Amino acid sequence: MQLWTTEMWQAASIGLIIGMLIGYLIARFTKGSIKHQMQTETELKNVKAQLEAQNVQLEKHFAESAELFKTLIGDYQKLYRHYAHSSDTLLGKNPKGLFTQQLVTAADKPQEEPPRDYSEGSSGLFKPNEEKA
Repeated sequence: MQLWTTEMWQAASIGLIIGMLIGYLIARFTKGSIKHQMQTETELKNVKAQLEAQNVQLEKHFAESAELFKTLIGDYQKLYRHYAHSSDTLLGKNPKGLFTQQLVTAADKPQEEPPRDYSEGSSGLFKPNEEKA
């Protein structure tokens, strides 16, 4: 084994000091990014929780609104039936009556046939062109 000279000890100590300085700088810079990353992850979790809570509130709101509309529609139908019945009993079967039983029963029955949103015949769009000779 060789004996270490003072130059070797100096080089080793300078290398050790430089290594410690580089290690400190790396730890310092990565520590901040890790802290920032953890902070970003917690903010993301909070935002996801808030979004989930908002979605639950929206579902509850629209479900409750749908139920209220069903109740409102039922009440209006009852009111209309009441007016139709009252107009029949008070005014008689007068053709000038404002309320007719036909409208009341039509609202209760589903349509027998779906509405048609197309024409009966061909539009002529794809007719072959007649060439003149």
